[in-house]
Amino acid sequence: MREKICINDNWKFHYGDIISVRNRWAWGKSGSWNQGPESAGFDDTSWEDVTLPHDFVIKTEPYEYTKQEFNDADNAIPLMEDVGNIHTTAGSFAKNAGWYRKRFSLNKTDIGRRIYLVFDGVYRDMSLYLNEFYIGSHKSGYTGVTFDITDFVLYDDENILSVKTDAREAEGWFYEGGGIYRSVWILKTSPAHIKDVFADYTLDIDTKVASLNFKTEFENPNNEALSVTHYIINQNGDTVKTMTKNGDISKVLGTMENVHLWDIDNTYLYTVKTELISNGVVIDSYTVPLGFRTIEFSENGFYLNGKKTKIKGVCNHQNHGGIGTALTSEIFNYRIQKLKEMGANAYRCAHYWQGEAVLDACDRYGLMVMSENRLFQSADDDLTQLEFVVRNSRNHPSVILYSIGNEEAQSQTSKQSGRIAKTMVNTVKRLDSTRPVTMALLMWDLKHKKPLESVDMIMGIANEIDVAGFNYHDYRWEEFHNKKPHQPMIATEQDAIHSTRGIMKTDRALCHLALNDTDDVKHLAGVGQWQKTDSTDYVCGTFIWTGFDYYGEPTPYAWPAISSQFGVMDLCGYKKDTYYYYKSWWDNNTDTVHICTHWNLDEGTVENVHIFSNCDTVELFVNEKSCGKLEILKNGYALFENVKFEKGKISAIGYKNGIAVCKDEVKTADVPYRVKLSVDYEENDIFIIKAQINDCNGNTVPYADNEMLIDTPDAIFLGASNGDPSDHTLVTSKKRKAFCGLAQFIIKGKKGTKIAVTSNGIIGDDIII
Repeated sequence: MREKICINDNWKFHYGDIISVRNRWAWGKSGSWNQGPESAGFDDTSWEDVTLPHDFVIKTEPYEYTKQEFNDADNAIPLMEDVGNIHTTAGSFAKNAGWYRKRFSLNKTDIGRRIYLVFDGVYRDMSLYLNEFYIGSHKSGYTGVTFDITDFVLYDDENILSVKTDAREAEGWFYEGGGIYRSVWILKTSPAHIKDVFADYTLDIDTKVASLNFKTEFENPNNEALSVTHYIINQNGDTVKTMTKNGDISKVLGTMENVHLWDIDNTYLYTVKTELISNGVVIDSYTVPLGFRTIEFSENGFYLNGKKTKIKGVCNHQNHGGIGTALTSEIFNYRIQKLKEMGANAYRCAHYWQGEAVLDACDRYGLMVMSENRLFQSADDDLTQLEFVVRNSRNHPSVILYSIGNEEAQSQTSKQSGRIAKTMVNTVKRLDSTRPVTMALLMWDLKHKKPLESVDMIMGIANEIDVAGFNYHDYRWEEFHNKKPHQPMIATEQDAIHSTRGIMKTDRALCHLALNDTDDVKHLAGVGQWQKTDSTDYVCGTFIWTGFDYYGEPTPYAWPAISSQFGVMDLCGYKKDTYYYYKSWWDNNTDTVHICTHWNLDEGTVENVHIFSNCDTVELFVNEKSCGKLEILKNGYALFENVKFEKGKISAIGYKNGIAVCKDEVKTADVPYRVKLSVDYEENDIFIIKAQINDCNGNTVPYADNEMLIDTPDAIFLGASNGDPSDHTLVTSKKRKAFCGLAQFIIKGKKGTKIAVTSNGIIGDDIII
């Protein structure tokens, strides 16, 4: 039977490349990898002990990026190299190579089985060696890879695995990390075994009857007589459908009545368990998720299960404060739950495969997914990467759309673009014909820094894809729609509302941007873009840029900033004021009113106060004195101008049909008094600890920057952050200043473990996690 074992523990790591005598004879003979870190006898005792997932780039000290000299005529996208503009691409962290080594054992009982190593993600250009044999390589930093190591393993003896990774080349223009940043597995199977199962179906939404067309790919080297059985298991663990077939087992047909629907508000999930049988004995078992739903993109909008639904999506990179790209499934769950709570109903994997953990979470919490390929290319290796994305997406009900590329400035207007798009679309459809294909097109020439002259310039691609994707430039929508009125459209990327969490006054030297800074060229840009999306019937929805701030692409300020400020949440997942604009209009189940100020201003200050709310009217009070009422139009907000600061309390009441339905209030904080710890999220052995600086009355002090020291004697410290885009503290440091009163520590440990934080001059805190 199949056995899959996670081997994330007990790795050794060396930062940087190792040049040794092996370079003279590396390819001279097979099995000649015995003169360097590939060698069984190599001494790695001085190497660092690490646990996967592991990102070694994020652990380096940030440095000021300097522009390399180049000939502008040869630069494909000069905008991305402009110092002082936005693109310190890697987030000012040093790229390098790294080596990993791991020892593991197999029993003699495993003889006769196929043995595989499965890498979920390595950034990047990895080379794998086992017991002094070269096994293979994988260049992509985003898709996973499986190696058959059956011929090279030792039984009842120590196996020595060596992995070289090299993060010095870029696949993207954003922070990408480095190393084995996802999980690694040993997979053991019988010689005849299942390679893949696609639980394909069509659904009659009125009768709730599904026509099943399950497809199985398998290995059968000894030409055994095989049969296959598919079990459909409901959420309660009950088998509700069984299908068995002998002979040609690659396709099994059937029907299922009274299916429960998967929806964004009711994520009913089945499991398909497939058993491979030889001579009456089950020799392999393979499971995939299954959710029954219908999707339709049309010129009149998007329909989920026959119901018109505006897509309220969020673009996200795969990095988080303090840990870079080394996100565990638990941290993905934390982030995706926050998006769901905001009212988002869709998630764009921008701009690459982000792992099964993301899709699993979106299946469970009800976010629809645009699964995106890294490069718009149709060469053999690129099609292999695309095939990986489709195969690993197609059983997830959350996935509603494939994207074959993003903002391909060089190739989207080329003469070859239509042919490339057609080959890529055909590759997708061959593997999964149930979902449409889009591409994030850009009506802008990044090389020459000017808009495209006509939508005709992208028609080579647009004529091949099912859904036309537009990044920004909503003023060109109508031009395209008039040319192709029956092609569905979606805003694959639009602005959110840029700002720095907790900042009330812009400070360019510190790279801090206030929400109410009207000098910002994109001041509240996301408001107008969402308003247009929501009011344009032929546009199926949007994906805002972004849900979370992320390392790299520091915007709107470059160094000393090392992260973007696009997000509606900061690097830690702490909510900015802008979060509440989207919650107001995306969360239809919650009455919302939110005051965009911390109300800790200088005496005599006059401030314009933004209120984000989905109420009909809001009333603002300063120390219980009314500042009046303002009406809020659909997808709008209230702006109370020239509100004079008075120490005390500012509050807002939201009314619907003249009845008060919700309230928000903010109090002026006193000086920092103590640290307050709480567990912001816990799952399995991952704990996300929120540290806030409070005054003596329990109010968070919004200007506090007290340095804290965390003590985790019985737990593993994974990293720390505070959401400050200009904080250069090493993520490995257990010292962290608060930023606007908050910081975050991520811990791996057992329940019952004590965590303590101290801070000079104020009272510390400790908790039992």
